[in-house]
Amino acid sequence: MPKKPRPTRPDVIANQVFLAIPWRGVRLRYEHCADYLRSRSPLSFVIVGRADSQNADDLLAVIKERLASSSYAVFDASGGNANVSLEYGYAEATDIPRAIYISTHGRTINANSDPPIIADLAGKRRNQYKQEAGLRHLLKTFSDNHPYTIRFERFLSDAGKRLNKGTKKRNRALALKIIHALDGQTDVRRADIVQQLLADQSRYADYEVDSMISRLHNARLIRSQRGRYARVQIA
Repeated sequence: MPKKPRPTRPDVIANQVFLAIPWRGVRLRYEHCADYLRSRSPLSFVIVGRADSQNADDLLAVIKERLASSSYAVFDASGGNANVSLEYGYAEATDIPRAIYISTHGRTINANSDPPIIADLAGKRRNQYKQEAGLRHLLKTFSDNHPYTIRFERFLSDAGKRLNKGTKKRNRALALKIIHALDGQTDVRRADIVQQLLADQSRYADYEVDSMISRLHNARLIRSQRGRYARVQIA
């Protein structure tokens, strides 16, 4: 992970990490890893693909917006994919903290054999993996060292000093669900988050959800307004 922190800006979502990956060969691995980490990490891993837009110009605009609003970006340079190279060049030009991953699996390299067209990634420091388990380990380590995760874990540690193991586990799951209710969005109505979690299989009570939102707000992990039309966003 880059050591240099990104300057704080109101348009940067503190827990958002952009994943720039080839569409073929490795995309499913990243989707599986992002799903795995969702219940373990407060980070929001963003993958932009064909579903986001049918128009090439519009899709590029979406990519630039998501990159610009991300705290970090991970680029998978497997096979020298041209689109990933283009996105890396944009991130480098706009000084977005970034890391490069690359698969050493032979079939993955062959599936993505396009030459890079903008940024020469060959001389950059790379994090290598071969199978999905290796990629999961890289992303888990990345997450553990991300500034937002460190703040989140500190909050849970401080809040759970006198709680039993079961309560700590329940609080952690609830806090993660509240944070992930904001994935891909700048803000969400507080009432919508509460209603979503009241329908959760864990059977949270109103006071549990409201209390956790307030505690996350006080810990400056989210910002929550007050009142009937209050909105919540990542802090």
